[in-house]
Amino acid sequence: METDVLIIGGGATGTGLARDLALRGLKCVLAEKFHINAGATGANHGHLHSGARYVAKDRETATECMKENLILKRIAPQCVEAIGALCVAVQGDDENYVADFPGLCRLSGIPVQEVSLEEARRKEPCLSEKIIAAYATPDGAVDPFRLSCDNIQHAIGLGTTLLGNSEVVGFKRRNKKIQAVRLFDTVTGKQRVVQTKLVVNAAGAWAGEIAALLGIKINVVFSKGTLIVTHHRISQRLLLRLRPPSDGDSFLPAGTVSIFGTTSVAIDSPDDCYPSVAEVN
Repeated sequence: METDVLIIGGGATGTGLARDLALRGLKCVLAEKFHINAGATGANHGHLHSGARYVAKDRETATECMKENLILKRIAPQCVEAIGALCVAVQGDDENYVADFPGLCRLSGIPVQEVSLEEARRKEPCLSEKIIAAYATPDGAVDPFRLSCDNIQHAIGLGTTLLGNSEVVGFKRRNKKIQAVRLFDTVTGKQRVVQTKLVVNAAGAWAGEIAALLGIKINVVFSKGTLIVTHHRISQRLLLRLRPPSDGDSFLPAGTVSIFGTTSVAIDSPDDCYPSVAEVN
């Protein structure tokens, strides 16, 4: 098999890149060790950020979030629920942070509107009576499965080849240039070689392991997050704690359920990623 580009990883990055390159007329092969969205893309909150969560500590990321928010709403509306968010503070939260919040949002290009406490609780009766401030921002919910599947389906229609259950086990090089990639089929146990002009490492948390096959060291820091899914939809909007990012500060309605999270715990390997009782508590 020969291709222009071989993409390693079938998450949001890999499938989005496959579609982009296919639209540009390039022949692509996407190799995924398991199945589409088997990694972080299939196990995330589904929060389409406006950037409001990052305005105090990372303005660059906040600005980028808002730009990407608008792009996804425009090009993939079928994958996005534009529910909006209420950023709320409760008694005991940092009032200086609350006071600075709307100005910081505007500096990052994020639309923000103050909402009265009465209006906030009328819109979302589940809110605590102890809230002291509320602001509306254009956050949303994104369906990562639909997004990745739409991307790869479009790419396949344009000539891309998807190889599922295909683990990268080695590379063939000549004069320091990759000429081919060896893939192991985790179902049949057979190997195949794909001749390629360019390789893209879109393996996410496993990017370091792919690079190591070439003798390249990439220092990857791993952090896992645990989410709780309720049995019904509790709010109609995304609810965010109006405070610097921390554990358990967002409550996202997604379809017929709500997703509460997240935590951030350092781990040694992306394969050692399981919820703990402490995180759930």
